[in-house]
Amino acid sequence: MYMNLRRKGYPPQSIRPRAAGGQAGWSTGLFFLLFLAVLLRGLIQLEIYRTTSLYLEDALAASNLASAVVDVEEYGISHNILIADPDQAYETYRWAVRENLNLDHGWRGREGSIVQGPVRIENYTVYNVAEGKVMIYSYDKNGVATNWQESLGNVVAPNGKEVVATSVYSEIRFRVRGFLGTDVEAYKGNLADVVR
Repeated sequence: MYMNLRRKGYPPQSIRPRAAGGQAGWSTGLFFLLFLAVLLRGLIQLEIYRTTSLYLEDALAASNLASAVVDVEEYGISHNILIADPDQAYETYRWAVRENLNLDHGWRGREGSIVQGPVRIENYTVYNVAEGKVMIYSYDKNGVATNWQESLGNVVAPNGKEVVATSVYSEIRFRVRGFLGTDVEAYKGNLADVVR
């Protein structure tokens, strides 16, 4: 009878050097982790910009409509919808923008708000449409008013939309603070049709 005295639990050790496959695996894993972090940061930044854009679209539309106080007497006489006092409409618009964007008296966003830095009104324009004519009252970034008249069908707002009825257009510019301290200047314009 033959007896095997070798232990099966302890195989003989190999003296060959180990392959560097573990180090390559770690390097690849770290690369993919870094790539994922950059991708996630980009997606978060895009979501911040998208949210800011939607928020401002609503705030500008609400501010434009708040300023569009229609002359009821003129409507009763001629059935034309006109904004009676463009100067008063501009002041109402300024107040509405400050309230809708929750700005302080220096026109800056509150702490923690998406809107940072001073908000500047770049353009505010009232388009009064009656009898085939468009009376345009425009206020620049300094609040200086100019007015002129055009024929209906020849007037296009700065955002490219044709003016077909009494409308209010406005543009604002401000700073947006993004993820990890990213700071960019944003710009938004909106045309609100009073008739529709």
